[in-house]
Amino acid sequence: MTRLPAAPSGKSATDIAREAAAVAREIILPRFQAPDAGNPIERIAKSPGNYVTDTDLACERAVIGLLAGEYPGMRVLSEETSPVVEGWDKGWLWVIDPLDGTGNFSRGIPTFAFNIALCHDGRPVLGLTQHIVTGDEFVAEETRGLLVNGVPARVSKVAALNESLSGFGLGYDPVRAGSMLSMLSGLWPAVQMLQNIGSAALGLAYAASGRFDLYVHHCVFPWDIAAGIVQVREGSGEIVDRDGGEISIYSEGLIAGAAEPVRQLSDVVRSYPWR
Repeated sequence: MTRLPAAPSGKSATDIAREAAAVAREIILPRFQAPDAGNPIERIAKSPGNYVTDTDLACERAVIGLLAGEYPGMRVLSEETSPVVEGWDKGWLWVIDPLDGTGNFSRGIPTFAFNIALCHDGRPVLGLTQHIVTGDEFVAEETRGLLVNGVPARVSKVAALNESLSGFGLGYDPVRAGSMLSMLSGLWPAVQMLQNIGSAALGLAYAASGRFDLYVHHCVFPWDIAAGIVQVREGSGEIVDRDGGEISIYSEGLIAGAAEPVRQLSDVVRSYPWR
C-alpha cells in the first residue's frame, strides 16, 4: 500500500482532487450550451475529430495552478499544456484531463467529464472522475475501494459476454478506428448492446461501477485512463491492455470491466486486427 501524500496545508490528496473537480466544474458548466441556442462553442481541431476549446485551456490553467499551490514542485501531466513528462514512472505525478469529451461539449451534448489521477512510480493510486453536467463523482484510492457519490460501488455481476452492455471508444486515427469497427461488427451480436458515449474517462468510470459491464478502447492516452485504472481495480474489476497484458498509463488500448466478460472478450478479439 502506498500512502498518499498530504498537502502542506494538511489537506488530503483526495480532498485536493475534489477541489480540482469543483474548480473545473465552475469553469466548464456555465460555458456549456447547445449550439442551436445561437451561441456555438468555438473549437480548434488538433487533429481530425480531436478538438480543444478555450474552456479546456482555462480549466487546465486553473487546475494546474491549484495543484502547484497545494503541492509545490510535484509534476503534472496534462493533455493540453504538458503532455510529456520525463521520468513519468518515478515519484509522484498528477495526471489530468480538464475536459474529457470536448467534442460532445462543443456540440451541446451533455456527456463530458473532468479527470484527475495521482500516480506513484507510474502506478495510479488515486483516481477521480466527475461528470460535469450531472455532478456524479467516481473516486477510488488504492486499497480503499471505489465510491460513486460517496456510496461504495463495484463492477457488474454479469458473467456472460452475450449478456453484457459494452461501451467502446474509437479514438482519432481513422485507419485504426476502422479496424475497431470491423472488430465490433464481427463481435456483434456476441454482446447485448454497444454504446459509444464519447468520453473514455466516463466509459471507464461506468465499467468500474457496473453501469457498463465492459469498456473497450483501442487508442487512449494517460489522461484518458489513469484515473480509470485505479477505479476499475478498486471496483473489483479487471483491466488489461488491448493484447490482454498488464495495463499501464501509456498502454494504447484496453479492455476493462467485470473479470469474466473481460476474459471472454480478450479471447474473442485476439482473432481480429483491431489493434
